[in-house]
Amino acid sequence: MSLLAFVSLHHPVHADDRLRVQLLWEHQSQFAGFYVADARRHFESAGLDVELIEGGPGINPIKALQSGKADVAVSWLSNAWQHNSYDKPVVNVAQLLSDSSLTVLCRISAGVVVPDDIKGKKIGYWGLGDDQIVKAMLRRLNIPIDSVELVRQKSNGRDLISGELPCVTSMTYNEYWKVIEAGVPTSDLVMVNPESFGIPNIEDGLYVMAERLESPAFREQLVDLIQALRQGWREAEIAPTLAVESVMRVNDELDRDQQRHMLETVLSTVPEHNSFGHFDLQRYERAKVSWLTSLEDEHATPQIWTHQIWNELQADDGKKPPLTAATQHYASNIMSHPVFKAFVLMGVLIYALSGVLEAIRRHYDMWGRLILAFLSGIGGGTLRDLLIGDERLPFYYVKDLSYPLGILIVVLAASFISSLYHDAHNSQRFKLIKNYADIIGFSLLATTGAMVALSSGIDWYWVPVCAALTCAGGGMLRDIVINQEPMTFRGVIYEEVAIITALIFLGCLFIANHFEGTPVPVFISVMVMLFSTLAFKFAIMRYKVKYPRLAILHRRKM
Repeated sequence: MSLLAFVSLHHPVHADDRLRVQLLWEHQSQFAGFYVADARRHFESAGLDVELIEGGPGINPIKALQSGKADVAVSWLSNAWQHNSYDKPVVNVAQLLSDSSLTVLCRISAGVVVPDDIKGKKIGYWGLGDDQIVKAMLRRLNIPIDSVELVRQKSNGRDLISGELPCVTSMTYNEYWKVIEAGVPTSDLVMVNPESFGIPNIEDGLYVMAERLESPAFREQLVDLIQALRQGWREAEIAPTLAVESVMRVNDELDRDQQRHMLETVLSTVPEHNSFGHFDLQRYERAKVSWLTSLEDEHATPQIWTHQIWNELQADDGKKPPLTAATQHYASNIMSHPVFKAFVLMGVLIYALSGVLEAIRRHYDMWGRLILAFLSGIGGGTLRDLLIGDERLPFYYVKDLSYPLGILIVVLAASFISSLYHDAHNSQRFKLIKNYADIIGFSLLATTGAMVALSSGIDWYWVPVCAALTCAGGGMLRDIVINQEPMTFRGVIYEEVAIITALIFLGCLFIANHFEGTPVPVFISVMVMLFSTLAFKFAIMRYKVKYPRLAILHRRKM
């Protein structure tokens, strides 16, 4: 049956259940997934009565949402951020497009050859958050904002076509082609892309009033809406001709060829099926650091995103992971922080010290000391990264020479000090330093191994394995080299500590799942693992705890 036979903008079910969706702009292929979902009755199948409200010049979707004229608004993050407030908080519940198509389009004939030529010119904008993007880009270009005049532009790039404005904000899937179709040669156009200057623009997302998420029924509607849109966009990609026809049925005055071209461009920015609706926190953090926080001088803004609907969507799909995307994001941020990198380096060097002290005790030469130091410091991490695979290759100490250089310095320093005190390796202080180096290094590397596994995205049950491998793998390799039976084979409790504390760490992270708006619970989880590992290791050393001797295992053979 033809797609067109199903086209209908509204399917009344219950008036009270109607979901009013305010679109960002006029009806066009930018919203093809909505029209296909409606035409193919995906909304109706989900029990939704969706009303698609057309946007356009002078219509701000966030203001329409805050005024109660819509239940859901399609908006850019910049626009939502600008109008978000504590008395009327809005939140992003799903991201529809993953990439940006915004550019500032200028005419060379108007005197703009390079980006710096924008100074002293007029720039047209729509007032949907694009003006904030332009201001952020001007700051990056060191162009005083007051040296540029921002004026409201007409639709479809008409101000640029007529020459009234030298520059306008433009979408690569829309105004850019309208300008070319109007006869402006490409040789007279300059495209200034804000993304090129580190200004990420997070475009079409679904926003709702924050307090409405307290309603389970409304959350269920949102999950159904996203599932229907996901299917609509998927079918738009499979059958673009029928998708364009669904757009034309909404507005038959549109140019069919232009809408087909727009659809092709927009489809390249739609996330894959498994990630459709996911609000990318890494991209958000880049936008926040690069320019969003500059708006905080004007007003404070509450949290503007939530993964609550995303988590429920994953659960509904039967694909909900044990740790939420927010928890994993915060863990990755901690991993990339300079303080944590110093933390890892410290663990490697302390464990390397343990290895070189063992070599000194055995009267090894400098080469032997280097080998034991390297095996102790980076051997476990190497085994762990081999287990994880390509994401951890090349090895971290190959990419960062501070690790091998640090180990070399530790070996030289320890060797120099031991040469001054020939019998130091037989003293009680030497043994104590070696034990403490092992305990502290073990704790740091066990925590590091758990964090690396977590940030690598492998299944949660590998976290304890990687924690144990990181701290015990190097010691196992060292024991093989020196032809020594591993201590763990003789009743010494060793890597089991890493496994236990890693499980405690995971338990803390499961609690952190409930605090998506702050990284503090994840940070606390890391500290809990570190200090619990230290506590276990000190207790084992102090009280000489070992596995109980089972008679059946130690019975002499007759």
